[in-house]
Parts: sequence; C-alpha cells; structure tokens
Amino acid sequence: PIPKFNFELPGVTSMSVDTHKYGYASKGTSVVLYRTPDLRKHQYFTYPNWPGGLYVTPSTAGSRPGALSAACWASLVAMGEKGFLEATTGIMETQRRIKQAVADTDGIDLCGDPIAMIVAFQSKRFNIYNLADRLHKRGWSLNSLQNPASVHICVTLRTVPACDRFIKDLRECTAECLANPDEIEKGAAVYGMASSMPAGPVHDMLRTYTDVVLKV
Repeated sequence: PIPKFNFELPGVTSMSVDTHKYGYASKGTSVVLYRTPDLRKHQYFTYPNWPGGLYVTPSTAGSRPGALSAACWASLVAMGEKGFLEATTGIMETQRRIKQAVADTDGIDLCGDPIAMIVAFQSKRFNIYNLADRLHKRGWSLNSLQNPASVHICVTLRTVPACDRFIKDLRECTAECLANPDEIEKGAAVYGMASSMPAGPVHDMLRTYTDVVLKV
C-alpha cells in the first residue's frame, strides 16, 4: 500500500495533478489543489496600474486555450473511475515487476524503495548513462538523473503490455555494460561533462540549447 500523501497529512498544503500524464489528456493541462482558499490567493497575479484596466489572472501564465480544458474534461469522463482504477492496477503491478527485476539484476541497484510508478536505479560498476543509451537504441526512453548519477523509468499504461520486453532488454543491456565498463556512449559523455563543470557554463549551455530549439 502507498503511504498517505494527500491532505490527510497536516503538513501537505498543496498538491499538483498533471492531467496530461495519468489523466491521459493533452499537454498543457494541469491542476493545482490547495488546502485552503487563502493559500490559493498567493498564486494570483494582479496588476491594478495596467493601462488596459484592472488586471488579474489565476497565474502568471495569462490567457490559455479553453479547448485544452474541454479535451481534458472529456478524457477524464471517458476513462471514468472504473477506467482509472483498472489503469492504476496494471501500472502498479508492472512497477512492482520492474522494481523486482532491477533488484535481481547484477550490476544495477535500486535508488531508495520506489512505491509508486517510477523506478530509479544506479550502478557502482559502470556508467549508468551507458545503460540508458543502450536501452534507447532498443526503443526505450529513460530519464537520466544526477546527484547521484542514475536513470529512471516512469511506468505508464503503454508500459504494461511491454513489461516482459523491457525486463529482457534491461537484463541484456546491463550485461553488455558489465562486459564493457569503460565504454562511453553519447549520453554518458554529455552528462559526464556537465557534472564536471561549474554551474555558470552549464547555464549558458542550456540557454544555447534552448535558443537552438526555438530557432525559426
């Protein structure tokens, strides 16, 4: 069972619900919940001196398309409580199987004790980013993490029917990394360079990357 994490805990004052993830809605929708209306007021942006009149918006984002909210609502209604419970059951069972597979695989170690949909792991015997690169070549997209160097898989509904294939690929790719511990793949080289640099140049590098992405 998952420990209590919501407003039943007195220290929880807000919760973020990304409906574009496990709500199966389009990108651009999310919900933030507050324990009290007074807490919610701190989110508002107000500007009484705007030449166009009194300005207030629930957040700094300003105008947003209503179609995304409508599509999100339609997705939630279409899934329904029964659909979400079935999806959650499949996701949690798949997470437990992957978690056990990581624990049983020589060369990699779990990060902490994952209890929800994410399984993170690291290695003390080879560069863990090499494993992410090898899995990427087989069609898997794992997120690379740092401090400590590790990777994680976020189990979704699409992972459920492919669980056996992922575990098989994970074991085979880990064995390949153990056989070639000094090999440096592309992703491993980038993260290795970034972790050895001071924050300033890394900030510049990330801004340059964003400029390239946004270039018309």
